[in-house]
Amino acid sequence: MASWRMTLTLSIAVIAAGAQVSDLSGTWQLDVQKSHWGKHPKPTRSTVAIEHHEPAFKYSGTVDVDNGTETTVGNRSFSFNGAIDGKEYPVTGTAGAGKMTIRRVNPTTIVSEYKSDDGTVLETARTTISTDGKRLIRELKAHGPHGDVNWSEVYERR
Repeated sequence: MASWRMTLTLSIAVIAAGAQVSDLSGTWQLDVQKSHWGKHPKPTRSTVAIEHHEPAFKYSGTVDVDNGTETTVGNRSFSFNGAIDGKEYPVTGTAGAGKMTIRRVNPTTIVSEYKSDDGTVLETARTTISTDGKRLIRELKAHGPHGDVNWSEVYERR
């Protein structure tokens, strides 16, 4: 009977350890060439700094745009300070201020939903970290004044 309890306890511990969420903390650099842009305008570069202490989630970053790659030239910044809990938090993004919710899908994947304050932009992003923790892949779908756009971004940890 004691060995049965020990086996059950070890099984639960192994399952719990396997379910630990991946830490997204770090500085992430966009790999523009490995990303797929579709109809989305291609930026020149982007860097994101993430602080992640589950469920707390904070990020900030910049997108650099050179002439000819997007309709607006220059440097744009974005930031979020909230949690991965499905609740709305304020966010500033490249599309302007709005509200964002983030929820966890599994230990390596989160889904965020952004809505601009004026309601003209809706964006959903599925972000997955690689098993080795060195790459983030964001699959995005947006609906805005210029129609629907899908693209994916690949980030490397620095």
